[in-house]
Amino acid sequence: MSLNPETPAGRFLLLALKLAVSTALLYFIFTLVDVRAAFRAAIGANIALLALATLVRGSVFCLDALRLHWMAPVQGLPYHQHLRLALRGAFFSQLGFGFLTGDAYRAIGYAKGAGSLSEPAAHLLAARLAGIAMTALIALLAALFLIITKSDALQGFAKQVSYGVLALGLVTISLLWIIFKVLPRHVSPSIQGKLAHGTQALKSLSPRIWLLSLLVILLRGVSLWLIFVALHLAISYFVPLLASVTGTLVTLLPLAFGGLGLREGAIAGVASLFGTPAALSVSAAILLRMAVVSAASLGLIISLFMPKATKNAQADQ
Repeated sequence: MSLNPETPAGRFLLLALKLAVSTALLYFIFTLVDVRAAFRAAIGANIALLALATLVRGSVFCLDALRLHWMAPVQGLPYHQHLRLALRGAFFSQLGFGFLTGDAYRAIGYAKGAGSLSEPAAHLLAARLAGIAMTALIALLAALFLIITKSDALQGFAKQVSYGVLALGLVTISLLWIIFKVLPRHVSPSIQGKLAHGTQALKSLSPRIWLLSLLVILLRGVSLWLIFVALHLAISYFVPLLASVTGTLVTLLPLAFGGLGLREGAIAGVASLFGTPAALSVSAAILLRMAVVSAASLGLIISLFMPKATKNAQADQ
């Protein structure tokens, strides 16, 4: 059977492999902790705080839509139509290849309103790049803080995060240089036009887009912090923030179904390094997944009652 994702058989096989990887990762995580203790902790969590964590996570989808609205990949498209696509994209991102699945859905939705796929796709990728870059920067600053404060127990982890972020940055910068400086000299005019859309999208990353990306990352950390508090654990915001950004960076690897298993392992591992009981760390990671899925599912339902994108939509007044 072919692994070509463009064929039904290839897509099915890739999905099966991702599910297998996620299942294996979750099984490995649960073998390292007292599952009963983790389950009891989750059952005893504060429901109101869990609901608040879900709402905070849902607000991230709204801000993601605002980011695209400010970047204006489709001229004249009002915010509520950006939000409709963002809410649906967030749901689909949980059901496949992570954010790539959601962004692909959104790009197609934008193309229906604008008649072109390359421009909205370029803006989506640029917005995602801003989010990843800001996430990596926060992870690097947090790691450097741990190194400077000479936290002996966390020196190894901090150095690994620093090396990983620097390597990711170097690879990203190299790829961008090749794509936008070298590639245009060797491709057809039609491809050059698409690359021009990418250049324009990168130029649209204004300071407020970077600030909005920072706010999104901080809110993700708040959501995880609320879950730890719901588990009746007093914890510094620094820990869930670092766990959140680490989990986000780990899920960039398209190895598991919607990042399932990868994010949970990263979050539980980071929290445990700071002295959080392993059972509580795993409970928090699983509850975060439930919060994200719940927020995305609620967003999908809300999006069903929102108007569809139209080609001649006018901007919000």
